[in-house]
Amino acid sequence: MTTILKISDELAQEIWNEAETYGLPVEDLLRTAIRRERTLANRRKIEEEQTWWLNLPLSKRAKYEGKFVAVHNKTLVDHDQNETALHQRIRAKYGNTAILVMPAEGPREIRILSPRMVQE
Repeated sequence: MTTILKISDELAQEIWNEAETYGLPVEDLLRTAIRRERTLANRRKIEEEQTWWLNLPLSKRAKYEGKFVAVHNKTLVDHDQNETALHQRIRAKYGNTAILVMPAEGPREIRILSPRMVQE
């Protein structure tokens, strides 16, 4: 076992209590918490990138109409008509870093119509 840092007894006890409450080993609880925080941070980044892109003047976005754009750190880093090809290049260049890939025109609305009727 490797000791990576010292924490207060109070925090250590809180971690142990949480792990016990969920019936998890402490390491599993901490891994889950780290994974959850990473997911939330990635989601916040993507939302910020989307807001940045959609707030650009239409004149700057117009030349990418009909294409997909990739935005990283509030910068257009790539674009392509083929979404799959764009994804492949982005993964090759940035690995698992959260990168926004979306249609240049903005998010698409997906409507699912169902003939099934629900009675209440």
